[in-house]
Amino acid sequence: MTAKNLILDLDNTLYGYDIPHKIALSTVLERFSAKFNISEELAQQSFDKGRQNTHLELPKRAASHNRLLYVQKMLEYNAINSMHYALEFYELYWGTFLKHMTLFEGVIDYLENCRAKGGKICILTDLTAHIQFRKIEKLGLAKYVDFLVTSEEVGIEKPDAAMFTKALQKLDCKASEALMIGDSWSKDIVGANAMGIPSFWINHKKEAQLLTENIREVSRFANILTDGK
Repeated sequence: MTAKNLILDLDNTLYGYDIPHKIALSTVLERFSAKFNISEELAQQSFDKGRQNTHLELPKRAASHNRLLYVQKMLEYNAINSMHYALEFYELYWGTFLKHMTLFEGVIDYLENCRAKGGKICILTDLTAHIQFRKIEKLGLAKYVDFLVTSEEVGIEKPDAAMFTKALQKLDCKASEALMIGDSWSKDIVGANAMGIPSFWINHKKEAQLLTENIREVSRFANILTDGK
């Protein structure tokens, strides 16, 4: 399965999200607990509540992923003035997260191969543009990527067709001339398939799904180097 142009998910597709998030959140909770003499258990509950309520209030919007809103609510739930501390904890989270990101094996080789063939690359992601630009830069991907499409830019999240349409518009190509690579079946693969975009599904969790001829499954990114030839 080959295509000249690539549409790539970012989180858990090009690098592992879970470990940086776990370390970053743990760092935030420890700092919060020590600074305000609040148990880490209560801090965790407050963060989780902030995240859940933000998702409820802003469904299918990029802002629903904004850690600044999570920590703002976490502070407010504990009667702490967020104006003094929200940015501190927001920056602590992302500073720690960015420090611990690691690209998956095979990513650079695959992107270099695409560029060598004259292909263009667009990252398609559900999050705010600012932090995704920072991730791309920190991972050393900026020199390979031509375009970024975020749900903040489009106003709706994957698998909505508007996200994939925007990516195809920026790449200036037809669906059949692009290849989607992503780890989320419901967001990346279902969305691409509905648009007629061939895809590689990176099935980290070994989920069972009914594949079509337009969908290829791999267990890790590096496998695309051989299966995608």
